[in-house]
Amino acid sequence: MNQRPARADCQASPTSQHVAAERRTVLRASLRLPLFGALVLMLEAVTFALQLSRDLTPFVLVMIPAAAAVVVSWASGGGRGVRGLLNRLCVWRVSPRWCLIAVGIPLLEKLIIDITGTVSGVTTPGRLLGAMSLSALVVPIVVLVPALSEELGWRGFGAQAALDQGHSPLWAGIAVGLLFVALHVPLYLPGQLYEGMPIWPLPLILLSSSILLTWIYARTFSVLLAGLMHAAFNATVPLTWGLDADWVWQARGIVLPLICITLLLFTTKDFRLFPDEGVGRVARRSWDTRRGLPMMEVPTPSPSHRSRRV
Repeated sequence: MNQRPARADCQASPTSQHVAAERRTVLRASLRLPLFGALVLMLEAVTFALQLSRDLTPFVLVMIPAAAAVVVSWASGGGRGVRGLLNRLCVWRVSPRWCLIAVGIPLLEKLIIDITGTVSGVTTPGRLLGAMSLSALVVPIVVLVPALSEELGWRGFGAQAALDQGHSPLWAGIAVGLLFVALHVPLYLPGQLYEGMPIWPLPLILLSSSILLTWIYARTFSVLLAGLMHAAFNATVPLTWGLDADWVWQARGIVLPLICITLLLFTTKDFRLFPDEGVGRVARRSWDTRRGLPMMEVPTPSPSHRSRRV
């Protein structure tokens, strides 16, 4: 008896469709941070090519991370991606101790610098107090909005993209910190804000602050709190007005890394550079559960993939 030949299935099986969708999702997730970094550097180049004034350039630069984050979020996830990014700015229900830490670490940094300057004879308590003025009360208000704008990009998108790929908070802090440094290096050009200042403290200050900001973001998943800490780093600068600006800049290049290293010594589990498992998926799940939102579809690597990770 002749058997009817089986008809070839023209459609892909559900398994193959799932694998293809998984590969596309992984590709999109892996490209978010590189695309974000490339866009940040491109916008930076355009900003300096315009040859803006010394005072205007820094205000344009602080808007670049948020602008790049919105563009890449829209390109990778449409309106849902942009809403997810902005929602991270609305996480405000955190333990009060984290608010104290966010303000306390920048305050501790400036107090250590003041005490060191006083003990070493660089300044006196009277000079530190005399340098304070009413304008110091305006500084926290002025720096808050730019800090929130920057952290929406740096932590809300950049660090979160690294965490979503399974990298540790330390890796994410360093990766975003390198972009942070690249955005500030041109400020040493003639006529710019950092002209004539020592350049060696810049990478130490910015990388250390990026790691600290990523640490508090990974613990709270709040861009708002990271922005508060970023603003506190700038808002506490008036406490050092009684010291030479170049001396303070160099002192920050020593004190802030020491604070960062001390923190790393006490939180080694959270800050392993190459964790055994992807901590980003755990962090993302915790954040999305807290916000009542569906978790981003980032496929969990199979055991064979995990075994190849070093």
